[in-house]
Amino acid sequence: MKRTAPFFAALFAGSLLAGAAIDNSALMPPYKPDAEVVMEKDAEGGETPDWIKSLIIVELRIHSASTDGTVKGLLPALDHLAEMGVNGVWLTPPINGGNGYGNFGIHTLSPLLTGEKNPVKQWQVLRNFVDEAHKRNIRVFFDVVNWGATKHEGGSRLLKEKPEWFGEYFAPYAGWFFNWENRELNEWFSSRLVEWFLMTGVDGFRCDCAPNYSGFGPFETAKKRMRSFGRKVVFMAEWTSSGKNVFDLDQLTFCFTDAKGKRRTHWVGDVYLKKNIVDMVRSGEELRAWDDMEREPGTKRFYTYMLSCHDSDHYIVKGSPITIGYQAIFAPFIPLWYVGEEWDNAPRFFVDYFYRRDKHPVPKKWRLYGNVIDWAQKEENRDFFELVKKMIRIRRQHPEIFEYFPGSHRDSNICKVATDRPGLLQAYARFRNGRAVLIVPNNTEKAERFRITIPFREAELAAGKTYRVTDLLEDRTAAEVRNGSFEAEIAAGQLGVFLVAPAE
Repeated sequence: MKRTAPFFAALFAGSLLAGAAIDNSALMPPYKPDAEVVMEKDAEGGETPDWIKSLIIVELRIHSASTDGTVKGLLPALDHLAEMGVNGVWLTPPINGGNGYGNFGIHTLSPLLTGEKNPVKQWQVLRNFVDEAHKRNIRVFFDVVNWGATKHEGGSRLLKEKPEWFGEYFAPYAGWFFNWENRELNEWFSSRLVEWFLMTGVDGFRCDCAPNYSGFGPFETAKKRMRSFGRKVVFMAEWTSSGKNVFDLDQLTFCFTDAKGKRRTHWVGDVYLKKNIVDMVRSGEELRAWDDMEREPGTKRFYTYMLSCHDSDHYIVKGSPITIGYQAIFAPFIPLWYVGEEWDNAPRFFVDYFYRRDKHPVPKKWRLYGNVIDWAQKEENRDFFELVKKMIRIRRQHPEIFEYFPGSHRDSNICKVATDRPGLLQAYARFRNGRAVLIVPNNTEKAERFRITIPFREAELAAGKTYRVTDLLEDRTAAEVRNGSFEAEIAAGQLGVFLVAPAE
């Protein structure tokens, strides 16, 4: 479902000069220090920083996305994210680990990833990176592991010093599980989290395996302390969770029980290419919490939509605007994907192990993690990259619609849009305050002319009023209507994106 050359030529002939590039950095919500951040309550009384509503998150592996393999070399990647309009970056792997997904203990700093051996300079490298991200209006999430510590370096030393903090050795993780029943361990881990926040100014953590293993305790303690210091931080759990005012987001969103009664999760995002997106949002289907399967699904306020991550063995988007736009950018979720989806940075080769700069192999099941980012491919696939930026621009230009998150996700501002192609993917509208944006996918292999019925009542648009329909991808008026429908041609495998607003 890739864009054809004629489609791109038509798309960019309107609002852009040939060869010109979209730059969304000016549309990024401005970074605000904690003193200016508003805390918003959810239906259960939990509080979350207001900036979470504007997040679009991209995961970067430090070693493969950096110019020099360290955090210092990630500034061009920050510029790339700002140009795209992405304001959240999750850094992989944990900076207290090695270049692989190791974990030497939260008390350690990696010379390999910071480019420094002196602890004072290491902290300064991380602080400088966070400051540079904030200058570009980007929030930063570091990675932290809670299952235990690996047998190398800091992990082995910690085991000798505090054997009571550890349980059994687990070969698949190449390390020892933490004994989370130990109160001293809980206090130590929370204190180290606080140290990371205070030393680096980071905005939050993506918490590997959480709330498995540790539960909520150490993260809850750290968050309360940071709030007492005036820091309004965010924790993102890896697994679907009940949140409990500890985890503001979950990396994984979908959890279901299979025919054998076993809980399972979806790791990558193609769910809404298989099921009706509006029905699933309204019912909360599969939006369950791993730690509380009895909770009504879909009733938390914030859910991510993860297209891919370091655990993925391949990219999902593959140059399809439907996959990235229909499911993530325009849907009522916080989008999350692994860097390169936005220009289809397909790995050049598939072997049992991938080469890395430090010459340690990565198993092929982590193909994205092991693949060094080929920034040259961004130019080779420039047309698709520009289209992704244009879709993000639309999201940024209409925050009142796309950044609206009610107390329960089931009440999201989404409704069905009827077309004369009922056998295709469900078209939908996002709406608010007398305006609506219609998302109409053509998931066929040929261009189709659609008759699109505007859902006046469902989208809370006034009856009997004249509305102008604007094709937002082509920046032109498509029609003016009163309580009716309009026609539009949508290219094969593409999205139609139409703003319905009162005619002036």
